[in-house]
Amino acid sequence: MKSFSESLNWKLAALGEDDPGLACIFYQMAHVYLEQSETEEAITCFEEYARLQKLETQRNLHDNAEICYAEGIVAKLKGRQDAALSFYQQALAMFSTLFGGDHEKVASIHFDIGCVYSAMGNYEDALSHFQTCLLQRRKLLGGHVDVANALYEMASIYSQQDSVQLAVKCLTESDRIWKAKLKNNEKLTSVLVLSAKLWKSLQCYQAAEENFEKALEHAISLYGQEHELVSSILLSLGEFLQEINQIQQSLFCFDESIHVRTALHGADSPNVAEVEYSKGVALLFQGDFEAASNCLTRALTIRQKQLGPMDGAVGDTLNTIGFLQLRMGNISGQEALDPLTEALEIRRAIGNMAKVISTLQNIGSVYKKRKEYDSCIEIHSEILSIRQDEFGAHDLCVADAWINLANLQTSGSRLVEATVSYEEALRIRTLVNGYNHMSVAQVLFKLGSLNLRQNNYTDAKQLFEEYMRIRAEEEDDPDEEMAQALTLMGDLQKETGEKSKAQINWSSAQEIYQQLNYPDSHPKLRKLRARQKASPFGWLLK
Repeated sequence: MKSFSESLNWKLAALGEDDPGLACIFYQMAHVYLEQSETEEAITCFEEYARLQKLETQRNLHDNAEICYAEGIVAKLKGRQDAALSFYQQALAMFSTLFGGDHEKVASIHFDIGCVYSAMGNYEDALSHFQTCLLQRRKLLGGHVDVANALYEMASIYSQQDSVQLAVKCLTESDRIWKAKLKNNEKLTSVLVLSAKLWKSLQCYQAAEENFEKALEHAISLYGQEHELVSSILLSLGEFLQEINQIQQSLFCFDESIHVRTALHGADSPNVAEVEYSKGVALLFQGDFEAASNCLTRALTIRQKQLGPMDGAVGDTLNTIGFLQLRMGNISGQEALDPLTEALEIRRAIGNMAKVISTLQNIGSVYKKRKEYDSCIEIHSEILSIRQDEFGAHDLCVADAWINLANLQTSGSRLVEATVSYEEALRIRTLVNGYNHMSVAQVLFKLGSLNLRQNNYTDAKQLFEEYMRIRAEEEDDPDEEMAQALTLMGDLQKETGEKSKAQINWSSAQEIYQQLNYPDSHPKLRKLRARQKASPFGWLLK
């Protein structure tokens, strides 16, 4: 970078700041900054490159294509995905005209377009461009690192689409190429960490652990023990080990990461707080609440002091502290609600609605455990409203929110409101999945139970029968919900005088619980036997 700066200063003095001849230096500097993850500097250089290129009066098609490509990079770095897509598509059209068939520049733009589509959640179009990129790069480059990069992105898309076998196939090949081509290159460490995280998301834990450990070994060999990259890998490895329930190894990694970051940045650094937070989460899920509280409190103190009281990391820590108090059963006072309320304020201010919902759910859990159903219903009404704003009125996430709200309205004896909420969920699931779908049957079961509770036997019977019909057509294995439906159907038949049918349904429910390995002493089985014995023909069971 020093040589670029010296060359730029010399040319600026000789040519002036508006000479198009300076453009190539800014272009080269931009890519160096990009490699070093210095985004703002890269943006500045790309923008200056495009400005200078546009001053060239004798521009050709290649120059215009390069300008569009640079403007696409700038838009992407600024998070303006639609604009990035437009610029990249213009550049792709021009370069395709220039180069005809397969060309690395064309392949690279297909790769960039794939990344934009992926960021927008348009996985089908993303995959199409990554596949085109891969075909061209295989033909042009063979087993090059850029081929591995395309395979990795395809693996990420397949993972999002739950196509696990295809994701594994792509990721296995990308790993093989990276390890062969980047043996002693510092880039190997970063790609191994990326790969390990994707293996983790695919639940291929052995491959994930191997790559984390190889990344750690490689980083230590390059930089020694006390390096930020080493501490970051230790943190990621600790979080992974916690996820697969290797708690002691996880805590060891966290402690080592804290040691390195304390040596590098000091004990009051936000970098140290980041690891303290992750360690606190691991201890929380292990059930060591006191140690978890100590870690989370240390993380909170550092983050509030160094980052400010309204920082997102402060909100995350307060939310987790509130959840910890909830897990500890400290719900009667304000131990859980106070940090959760603070977290909610911060998360609202930042505008991260997924995290707002997470905190609202925690607050709702506090009210539910207190049996303060009106407050809990109010919280879940807000969650529903957020989901509707985010996804629209007909999304399955909204249907789930309606069901959660209806469940609470039922618990709070607000049965008319619960009926309306379940019917909204039924409408959405029918619209999206079709009527003869398991998700629709689940709502019919809820509505049948609600009608039975209100002694609406005719409606309840019809709803349960529809539930049974759909389940039979779906050929699902019997589960607890089916056993509950058979039990309630039996209760209904007992009330309407169909007592022999009631016995049959109760017996069927009992068989399902036994198939699910419920012990004979389980309350549900004991209550079923009591129902059977209390009814006519019950003597047959004695």
